[in-house]
Amino acid sequence: MDESRYSVRPFHDDDYDTRRRIATLLEPDRSFTAEEFRQWDRVFREPHLVKLDFVVEERASTAGVAYGSLHHSPDMFHPHRFWTEVQVDPDHQHQGIGRALYELLESLARARSVEVLWASAREDEARSVGFFERAGFAVRRRSWMSRLSLDATTPEKIEAGQRRPISGVTFTTLAEEGADRRDVQERLYRLDLEASRDAPRMEPMTVISFDQYSELAFRGPRFFPEAVFLARLGSDYVAMSTLDRAPAEPDTLTVGFTGTLPAYRGLGIATELKRRAVEFARSRGYRYLRTFNDSENPRIWAINRKLGFQVQRVWLIGEKKFSHGVASRASP
Repeated sequence: MDESRYSVRPFHDDDYDTRRRIATLLEPDRSFTAEEFRQWDRVFREPHLVKLDFVVEERASTAGVAYGSLHHSPDMFHPHRFWTEVQVDPDHQHQGIGRALYELLESLARARSVEVLWASAREDEARSVGFFERAGFAVRRRSWMSRLSLDATTPEKIEAGQRRPISGVTFTTLAEEGADRRDVQERLYRLDLEASRDAPRMEPMTVISFDQYSELAFRGPRFFPEAVFLARLGSDYVAMSTLDRAPAEPDTLTVGFTGTLPAYRGLGIATELKRRAVEFARSRGYRYLRTFNDSENPRIWAINRKLGFQVQRVWLIGEKKFSHGVASRASP
């Protein structure tokens, strides 16, 4: 990186729009808002969580042209294991900016006795994959974004899913149950924790606090209580499937978490919840549903594929191991 042209500085609160702009440039088939990033960052305010963010600024214009982050993952916390993220404005790529940011992030991780770093790269971008590999990351899994066109989804196709009565189960929504009720929120929190314990992660799950969960689940511009679909048995919630607003894309909803308590899996409950979600989105005039899948979660992908979701983008998720701060040789 040419230090006469660019400088690195800590991220400021007024940099969220820069972060939004760069993210949207790099993912033109998605749009973001600054408030979405602010909301997620509020979850990192717990004292034990590391969140170090930086901006690369062009000296002449003082414009932010790149963003970098080293952070823990709240739901799989380990004190010496971190995610890294580097994003560079396309107009300023090939200037060594990404490499300089990554080297800064790795040095900060080493100072914290790093054991493992994680990062992602788009599979269809050869330069990104090459950088990813040269930095020593070995692919551990894949994640893909897929989309369902509701214009092309006929009622007959939706009905072809496993729609059937399930003894004793009531299907409802968070709005119907009472989105502002603390007892409802706490029951949903417990359901989410139990249903997601075996969800694919890079590390075993760690429990986030109710306050952290509330910040993500019940607040912010994405929250859509009418689109949080629940299966209830008596007073207990046994399954859920959520849709979130995409604030910068008024024609799109994003599929959030779909999960069922282990004792109630295999009964078609998750499929029925997803079918209801598709019907809801279509009836409200949305054009698209977007979802993300992990390569180690074939069960949910099978449901999504049955509903008609088509893969749009694939990310490689990689891991770089260290021994006492020294990078280990990446396994193939």
